[in-house]
Amino acid sequence: MCGIIACVGENVDRLAVEGLKRLEYRGYDSYGFAWVTGPDSAIQTRKSLEPLEDLGDRLPRCSAVIGHTRWATHGNVSLENCHPHSAQDNSFSLVHNGIVENFQELRKGDDACAGKSDTAVIVQLLDVALGVAASRREALCEVLDKLGGRNTILVLFSDGEILAARHGSPLLLGRTDSQYFLSSDLLSFVSYSSLYSPIPERHLVQIQEKSIALYDTSLRQFDIEWVEVEVPEADFSKDGHPHYMLKEVMEQWQTVSRQAKSASTDLDKFVMELAQRGNLLLTGAGGAFYTCMQIAWLLREVTGLKALAVPAYEIDSLNALYGQGDLVLAISQSGETADTIRAVERAASWGMRVASLVNMPMSTLARVSEFSFANDSGPEICVLSTKSATAQVTFGYILAQRLNGQDGGAAIDQLSHNLSQYLGQALSWKIREVAMAVASAPSIFILGRGLFYPCAMVAALNIKEASYVHAEAFAAGELKHGVIALIEKGVPVMLYVDRDDSYMLNVASEVKSRGAHIIGIACEDNELFDDFIPIPNLFDPLLAAICGLIPGQFMAYHLGIHAGVNPDRPRNLAKSVTVQ
Repeated sequence: MCGIIACVGENVDRLAVEGLKRLEYRGYDSYGFAWVTGPDSAIQTRKSLEPLEDLGDRLPRCSAVIGHTRWATHGNVSLENCHPHSAQDNSFSLVHNGIVENFQELRKGDDACAGKSDTAVIVQLLDVALGVAASRREALCEVLDKLGGRNTILVLFSDGEILAARHGSPLLLGRTDSQYFLSSDLLSFVSYSSLYSPIPERHLVQIQEKSIALYDTSLRQFDIEWVEVEVPEADFSKDGHPHYMLKEVMEQWQTVSRQAKSASTDLDKFVMELAQRGNLLLTGAGGAFYTCMQIAWLLREVTGLKALAVPAYEIDSLNALYGQGDLVLAISQSGETADTIRAVERAASWGMRVASLVNMPMSTLARVSEFSFANDSGPEICVLSTKSATAQVTFGYILAQRLNGQDGGAAIDQLSHNLSQYLGQALSWKIREVAMAVASAPSIFILGRGLFYPCAMVAALNIKEASYVHAEAFAAGELKHGVIALIEKGVPVMLYVDRDDSYMLNVASEVKSRGAHIIGIACEDNELFDDFIPIPNLFDPLLAAICGLIPGQFMAYHLGIHAGVNPDRPRNLAKSVTVQ
């Protein structure tokens, strides 16, 4: 769960820094660079535990550079464990994305690696292999074969050559007339290049000053297949907001509209296949799984489709229910979520056909899918999924409407208009007041049912992520089956109440009688609510699946700010979970 980058060519010092900043969502425990200023110059390195933005906008002028931003998995957060790691004689330096699952076995008896990260083992192995192998490529292949798990490696040699090996973790190649780029993510060099080539699994790339070559691990050379990808100009600014999270929350009226326009043009074949099969398995991890729950509910409610959601890491339990020709829809903001990629690999092995909904073009999940749909939300920098989540549910609404023989686009246009008025400073300050009223509580409980149950789950996840406050969501029907034992005087309970939902109002009465502080999230206020957070009263009640996500986002943000947490970069989390 790291971001890696390499640049070779003219003026790459500035591009490397800017590119790595765009990868910080993958990890921000530390960062580091290694570079050379010309052929056979000494490798220089810079490492830091400080935010990358403190570096400024450039390194010393160089002709080849590798960089790394880290999310720690093996070895504590320290300068010693920062990448790049270098050979003792400084003949090479390398960065690594992945986990060497057998690193303890590999380092047995090697005192030089004791107490260091798994990447230090790669350095030791490569140093030995280079001494006996016929070529650098052969040496790196030998090392790759010894590593357990999914590992992608970039090596910078003192003569300026860069050698890369991809296994599992993503790696993209880009180029201009005078530069080559390697990166975990298209975002890092999208502003400079429109020509890309995804590096195939278990392949190597060798880049010298004016040449580039692609090999498999048998060292057979292959032509590089360049693809021109038109990516809309990305906005990486905060646009005047104090945090990316707030900016991205406020953008949602635009992103739901873009999602509807994107989804309406290439959905026909998928809709036809779904109608013929009559069932759909949806899978994702974290917040994406809750999105799968919402979409599955919408599909069942609107179309009668046998739609079922399962966490990506539990998909094996459904092997007996699905098989040849059935469809699976995998949802991931990054398109690189390791659990989700493994899930579609398992589903494909059963004969299932794979569809995906991702926000990152050229991602692994998009490339392995027969049907690939774009989230079209633009870069989402905050670790929490906000605008991508509402766009995903928008896709689900459009899919349900299309299966039902309707377009759905006009409804989303109206929703976008309503959200443009709903999202604003007044709502933010209203929810801030509510958040301050319960900020000292050790726990917050969130109840919902039907379409609002997944909304409650997402709200609890967002609050935990952004504020470190314990928040727990339950289906409202579970209240009397144990949850009510946790309710006492002053305990905050957020209740999602659909229009004319007498059941949820009875739930509100029950927890209020136990002294709970009730926060009602509903279209209309009610005397049972101690605090009230409005959601738009829309002409189609199913659109509440989208609007219902927003109050939890604002609660999470304001609770986090009150606690002194940077909601863009909560501790121990990364945007793209590329390891299992």
